[in-house]
Amino acid sequence: MKTRLYILLAAFAVLGLNSCGEDFLDLQPSTSVSDEQAFSSVEAAQTVLNAAYSYVGHYQNHTLSYIAADVMGEDLTVTSGAYGWPTYNWNQYSYMYAQSPVSSPWWTGYSNYIWPINYKAIDCVNSIIGHADLLPETSERTELLAQAHALRGYCYHWLVRLFAGAYNYKPDGPGVILHTEPATATSEHLPRATVAQVYSQIISDLTFAYENVSNSNTDYITKQSAALLLARACLDMNDFSNARKYAEAAAGNVFDGSNLMSKEQWASGFKDHNSEWLWYFNFIPSNCNIYASIPSFYWFAESMEGIEYGGQVEAGEVFTLGNEIWDGYGTIRATKAFVQLFDKNDVRKRFPFYVNEEDGFFTSKFGHRTMMGDAEFPMARIAEAYLIKAESEANLGNAAAAKNVLNALQIKRGATPTEGSLDKIYLERRKELYGEGHRLFDIKRLRQPLVRSAYPEQWVALDLPADSPRFMFPIPNNEMLYNTALTENDQNDYWK
Repeated sequence: MKTRLYILLAAFAVLGLNSCGEDFLDLQPSTSVSDEQAFSSVEAAQTVLNAAYSYVGHYQNHTLSYIAADVMGEDLTVTSGAYGWPTYNWNQYSYMYAQSPVSSPWWTGYSNYIWPINYKAIDCVNSIIGHADLLPETSERTELLAQAHALRGYCYHWLVRLFAGAYNYKPDGPGVILHTEPATATSEHLPRATVAQVYSQIISDLTFAYENVSNSNTDYITKQSAALLLARACLDMNDFSNARKYAEAAAGNVFDGSNLMSKEQWASGFKDHNSEWLWYFNFIPSNCNIYASIPSFYWFAESMEGIEYGGQVEAGEVFTLGNEIWDGYGTIRATKAFVQLFDKNDVRKRFPFYVNEEDGFFTSKFGHRTMMGDAEFPMARIAEAYLIKAESEANLGNAAAAKNVLNALQIKRGATPTEGSLDKIYLERRKELYGEGHRLFDIKRLRQPLVRSAYPEQWVALDLPADSPRFMFPIPNNEMLYNTALTENDQNDYWK
């Protein structure tokens, strides 16, 4: 990145976008301040950390990338606009695999938001890490550094999974650009590191966080959520021993279902964090664009008066039969084939109605509090640790252990227990984690093809082979244009 850290910008980001911190520094307006001033105390440096958290949760990063990771799969879709329901252009071009490396029109070029916003977050935490020697040696400084490393590892994991190929496909293939030093006006332009090099940095950062973080507030990263982030990265690398190790740490080595949310909590719609949520982001009206938060695009009416749950509603009756009906745009839908995967008593079957089957089922997994988009969103949940533990055990030859863990999750959700085969575990991931930004990354790491042609709700019936270059977002044109270390050959293959 070719930017200089401005504390005014950081403070604005905190106050305008972030909900994580409670103790904000009241700074006087200034165009810039010296490093000595910015890092004169842990409290001042905390403002920079809060700015990084703000970038992570910014809707132009969080909403666009998380929803893309789901609608680029086969289970969820985006309304086509052909049945009287507007698309608003949001998320449509990710679903269509029609991403553009240019920034105009904005709705075709989401990579132009996701890429720079993640690097802004990385720039913030690089400044904290690079100037740590200016801070007094206290436990607060250690915590600040642990948080900075955790966010850097998290951001690089998102970037490499969106903009590069899978680790277990071509680890020596092009990854993303590794910035680990504070940015200045004269910072060296850097080429793309390899996928393996990026993952090495991710593991290093998240390990530092896991070993040093002491925070227990789940609106920041904790030791357990750092463990889960590590388990995710290890799973990408087929490092099943360490994936299991960190999944166990994330779940407190409890896999009997007692640490999972209840059926009632699940059925209430994901809107308030609970003990299963290891890390969450809070979207509230006073500090962010809640109308662009993820729940706004999913949730539209829990039920319809006089209509059987999961039944058809006439288009003209949607606004007259619904309860609390203006609770989301309703543009993200589920295919009928996906809905039919769930047992009748499975609490995760949150698909209350449809207008046209060929346009998909509305979903109510995500809820709202006081108004549309006002909700908390889970960034890491213990249920994912169960699934990583089960998958790791199965790959390590421990079939009985895999089955026990998988069954504990299924029983808690009201689903029928199954065998603990890898295929059943992969299916359970789809049913448990839909809408939370995992499907595209599972397709890539498992080296699966994308098959949509069997689903009539998929109005872009795109079938792609395993390891397709189309699974990668394009590197934004601005990066290609201004980074002198890149040539046109450094663009991802499909977008050259």
